[in-house]
Amino acid sequence: MTKSGIFEGHPGMVGNATELKKELQKMVKAMVDEDDVNLDAIVRTQQILYALKELKLKQPISLKLDNTGAVPEEFKCPISKELMTDPVIISTGQTYDRPFIENLLHAGK
Repeated sequence: MTKSGIFEGHPGMVGNATELKKELQKMVKAMVDEDDVNLDAIVRTQQILYALKELKLKQPISLKLDNTGAVPEEFKCPISKELMTDPVIISTGQTYDRPFIENLLHAGK
C-alpha cells in the first residue's frame, strides 16, 4: 500500500480534497480488484473518508449575496417584503420582522 504523505506524522492531518479523492479512488479500486480485502486498506480508506469529511466541515458557510445584490427571500419579512432587521419566530413557526408582526397583532385586537 502506497502512502501519499497526506497523513504522515498525524492521522488527523488532512491534505486537499483532490489528493484525497484520488487516493480514495485508488484504494477502492484495489479493494474491488483483490480477492481478499486487506485490513490496512480498509483502515486507510476510512482515514481518507474521515479526512474528506473534516475538510467539508471546515469549509465556511457563505452568506454572500448574488451578483445582483438582491436579498434572499428567506431574509425578507412576509408582511413588509423588506429585509428583516429584528426577526422573530411565532408559535406557528413562521418568521416575521418584529415591528410588522407586532403592528399586525395589535391592529387585530
